[in-house]
Amino acid sequence: MSKDLSAELERFKAVVETYGARETAWPVEDLPMMERLLSSSDVARSLLRQEQKFDQLLQDLSQPVNHSSDLLGRVLVNAEEVNPGPFLKSLWPFGSIWQPAAGMAVAACLGILIGFASPNILSNGDDYALNDTFFSGGTMSDLEIDYENL
Repeated sequence: MSKDLSAELERFKAVVETYGARETAWPVEDLPMMERLLSSSDVARSLLRQEQKFDQLLQDLSQPVNHSSDLLGRVLVNAEEVNPGPFLKSLWPFGSIWQPAAGMAVAACLGILIGFASPNILSNGDDYALNDTFFSGGTMSDLEIDYENL
């Protein structure tokens, strides 16, 4: 009988800790055993009172705290003073930076492409003319032969 009572008390404790102190939340199949233990056992009543206190504490802590809008404004102003934003935003405050950066990258690529495509653009004088052998696209042996001819 003592083993049955301790097993029932363990089950009572598990149900109360799992579902709380409200009887409506307890499983239906355990309800008769729970009511019988509450009417006959001081330990069960003590466990239920502890769980009721714990449930009340959780309910009190879950209530939202209403703060004034003045306090919210002061907190937001202080937060902006502490964290002015990312460093990059302070350098470029005009919005997203990827568009101007992409434009500059395209301009640089276009400049390099035009530079390689037209090597003799400065053909006004021999001092400024570029050597055609560097842009001939020949093989290594062709470059060696050109070097020997110099």
